Amino acid sequence: MMEKKKEVIDFHTHIFPDNIAIKAIPILENNGHILANTNGCLSGLVNSMKKANISYSLALPVATKETQVISINNFAINVNNHYKEHHVLSFGGMHPLFQDYKNELDRLKENGILGIKLHPEYQNTYIDDKSYIDIIDYAFSIGLMVIIHAGIDIGIDSDIKASPDRILNCKNQLKHEGIFILAHMGSWDMWDLVYDKILGKGFYIDTAFSLGEISYKNNIVSMFDEKKFKEFILKQGADYILFATDSPWADQEDYMNKILNMNIEEEVLDKILFKNAKKLLKIED
Repeated sequence: MMEKKKEVIDFHTHIFPDNIAIKAIPILENNGHILANTNGCLSGLVNSMKKANISYSLALPVATKETQVISINNFAINVNNHYKEHHVLSFGGMHPLFQDYKNELDRLKENGILGIKLHPEYQNTYIDDKSYIDIIDYAFSIGLMVIIHAGIDIGIDSDIKASPDRILNCKNQLKHEGIFILAHMGSWDMWDLVYDKILGKGFYIDTAFSLGEISYKNNIVSMFDEKKFKEFILKQGADYILFATDSPWADQEDYMNKILNMNIEEEVLDKILFKNAKKLLKIED
């Protein structure tokens, strides 16, 4: 196995305030038929990062109701303001039913937040719905990045709200350009379509919850092994791939070992593990 890099950034993790994590984690474990690898709190993520030798993590909050947006973003701002202490940055959250999205996105921008997370499955809205298009367009217009859950979510049994076709339809309706990041290697368990339709089209993709194998609906889903991952790198370009785990739903140390055990050229690996993220997140040496 290759020696671990001195610098690694996990671009996709989740944390909750302590009083919410104790309630939310068991519910999410039950819905997804999966066990969390941390307690779901900031402290748990920090301990995981130390164990995995990860330099920074990015927390991505999900607003499942429009009434949660303000409180979620207050928590995100507080986490982000203290990132130099614990090395966890945070994006903000937004919900398609939140009416005052422009002022709230302005508030995030003014408080140093660099982007927002959208989750079409949990928010029960198609990614090419006008509400999302308006939010993404305004976010891009003020320089915020947007990352979305793409593809299937193992915790929700419904039609897919952010398929590759709908993602492209959304992008084609935007008036502004910006950093558009698709989680889970472009769309979870829809990777053939991602390869054919998404790669090389200007999106970033992250590796969250996409390496190795997982049991899903009583079947083993083969995600990304070395061969498949290299095929994606070749077509997507290493400059547009971000290392990510989806902690606590994937173990950071395990994901580090998975990617380090792949025979990937060091220059390419450095881009994926930290250089791309460092540039996007404006992390200084």
